[in-house]
Amino acid sequence: MPKGERRDNLLMLTEWPSHLGVQNADADAEIGWLIKFVTEVRSVRAEMNVPAGAKVPLVIAGAPTATKARAAAHDETLKRLARIDTLDFGQTPPGSVQIVLDEATLAMPLAGVIDIGAESERLKREIDKIGSEIAQIDAKLANEKFVSRAPEHVVEEQRERKTDAEATAVKLEQALKRLEAL
Repeated sequence: MPKGERRDNLLMLTEWPSHLGVQNADADAEIGWLIKFVTEVRSVRAEMNVPAGAKVPLVIAGAPTATKARAAAHDETLKRLARIDTLDFGQTPPGSVQIVLDEATLAMPLAGVIDIGAESERLKREIDKIGSEIAQIDAKLANEKFVSRAPEHVVEEQRERKTDAEATAVKLEQALKRLEAL
């Protein structure tokens, strides 16, 4: 082929295949549940500052038959991806952080894994820090000279920082409430 000439049959120029009529709603729901389970457990572990290497037990309370079947089918995957030691069904044990997942409650007993008092203090410090950051941003945005003189992208960046900080504050408040419930 001469240099510079275009070939229409190159793989990189072909259409990406669309769904070939193959869809399985049950499999999609199953994988969606698995992803949500692992994501929620990992999020709570991160919020509660659970050491990455620590494997914690997990109890699923109030689980319908479908949830029990899913958990049993994916037992090893859930344990590995969510860093869970044991996965049981029953009542919520005391000293547990609770996560509502669809129709069931996931309970992670953290009383012996983390120092609840120290973690509570850390969260309070983080909440205070983020609160002062929000106050500083509010002061900038309330200053008419700043808003009128600063380039629009700088003002918009401050608004985005405030939105992000407020979302972080909500997450920290939720984590603190979870700890205080222990």
